Amino acid sequence: MQDDRVTDESEEFPEVLRRAGLEVVADPRVEGVLPPQAAWHPVVAFEAEPAVTVRHDRPDPVAELNAQWHRLAVEYGVVGEDGVFLLHAPLKGAGKGHWTQVRLTADWDLAGVLAERPGQPEFLTLSPDGEALLGVTTEEYDVWIVAVDRLGERR
Repeated sequence: MQDDRVTDESEEFPEVLRRAGLEVVADPRVEGVLPPQAAWHPVVAFEAEPAVTVRHDRPDPVAELNAQWHRLAVEYGVVGEDGVFLLHAPLKGAGKGHWTQVRLTADWDLAGVLAERPGQPEFLTLSPDGEALLGVTTEEYDVWIVAVDRLGERR
């Protein structure tokens, strides 16, 4: 089994996206939506409640995280009809204050690649209209997927 997580600090962010099965579909600097720094707040807040938790000790945490993320991304409208969504991953070279507009390719693996360690991902995905957010964050015993909708009303 190949280890695809991010380990090489010199690796360029576009290469990480490619390995995660993502295609960049527009200018990497997306404007007019909640900035990533603000979008992290409801995901990591003390009162945050996960929509889904996946335990680290289960036999297939990466596959389960990917499946649950995709289910919620479709349910909440994070992934548009054209397959496009916004991504923020706090990885070296990622442009810390910017969203990247991406689309899933056939062989995608967000939870396995957008992580410092296998099965311990940290990333945000946002609908192109900025209304729905999924935050994936690693906690002590499991990984949380936090879903926030109606962001425009909440601001």
